[in-house]
Amino acid sequence: MRNRFVNGLKREEGVTLIELLAVLSLMAMILGVVSTTIFFGFRSYNHVGTENRLREEGDILMSSVITELYVSAPDHVYALADGSGFRMVNVDASGTEVASTEKIVRIVDGQLQIQKAGLSGEGDAYQSTKVDSRIVPELSSIEIEGDTAGGFDYYTTGLINIKLVLQLGENGSRLELESRFGF
Repeated sequence: MRNRFVNGLKREEGVTLIELLAVLSLMAMILGVVSTTIFFGFRSYNHVGTENRLREEGDILMSSVITELYVSAPDHVYALADGSGFRMVNVDASGTEVASTEKIVRIVDGQLQIQKAGLSGEGDAYQSTKVDSRIVPELSSIEIEGDTAGGFDYYTTGLINIKLVLQLGENGSRLELESRFGF
């Protein structure tokens, strides 16, 4: 019995070069498929996460506009001359605009700002949306649709069309959102 064990240890059997190459090439193919699948999954996960983040931030921006519009319940709405937003004003019983109720909603430096009357444009916005993405000003717009009241430059009813293009990072993902709000 001992001789058989010793003789078994003395045998010099091994793997040929062809067998080794075949095993290595099969392993390389299997690892290539697995790593490609894993990297594709990570990339898809990051893309979906970025898109969801942009959608959430877009919802925050749009809901802040709609909230301000319905809380203020403006009697007169003016489009800003540069197309970056609109101005809302209430009127008193005599039909005179009440300056203290004036609010401005506009896009400034890639952010949506809502300002109360009498505030300068230099960072005095009482509400400026703080989101990680930025609004691309040259692709975004806030327009008012409707008829002006009796030849004046304000609207008493109509639609506010908001088109926002959000971008995350300098050359990152972009998302385009459009909403219409009636007043």
